[in-house]
Amino acid sequence: MKLSEIYKIAVPEKKRKEERYNFWVAWVLRPASIIITALFINKKIKPITITKFSVLFLLIGSALVSFGNGMVVRLVGWLFFFLWAIFDCVDGNLARCNKMMSSLGDLWDTMGGYMAMALTYFAVSIAAFYDNNLVTLFENYWYLILGGFSAIMSIFPRLILQKKKASLGKSEAVNELADKESFNFSKIVALNVISPTGFLQMVFLLCIVFHLLNIFTIVYFVVNLFVMLLSLRKLLR
Repeated sequence: MKLSEIYKIAVPEKKRKEERYNFWVAWVLRPASIIITALFINKKIKPITITKFSVLFLLIGSALVSFGNGMVVRLVGWLFFFLWAIFDCVDGNLARCNKMMSSLGDLWDTMGGYMAMALTYFAVSIAAFYDNNLVTLFENYWYLILGGFSAIMSIFPRLILQKKKASLGKSEAVNELADKESFNFSKIVALNVISPTGFLQMVFLLCIVFHLLNIFTIVYFVVNLFVMLLSLRKLLR
């Protein structure tokens, strides 16, 4: 099967519309995932197996970034986060191409996404605690605190969104926050800045290279706080 044929099946029109504003996915992750999908498509590999490997990549990456001794080890850790993001696309590609979609696979995929959000901020803050930061602003233990709060704040509004959706069904607030096809400019910026499959990955990489992981931790604490408060304001009314 040609790559173009795989793309048409793996990324239906609705998904293309959802992803078109997440530029890192559209330009980097999805094209790379199509190539990898082509390698697996006739191998009788279950999509959920791919998802489980992607979760393993997250755990390895977070351990290496958090406790790696030096930049090289942290860069390898970042590479595992990058691999998670690619394989997070591959499992869905494979499921749609081989018609092997399942509720359990979707649950594993959702868990991986939540883990990625939390582990990114935890790992970066722990790395900032141990790193020789280019700029010193606070005592290093503060980065652990800010990173922990960022991890919680990145997930908390999504849990409230899912609860409201399950309890009350579709509502204007749920549609506004969940429907990526109708995102306005500010939401597109937020999507690219805070999504673990967005440009956050590039910022993450640059901060490792330039020893700015503490700045990453501070900035994303502020960003996640703002996004959480704005989201809760819409949901809790």
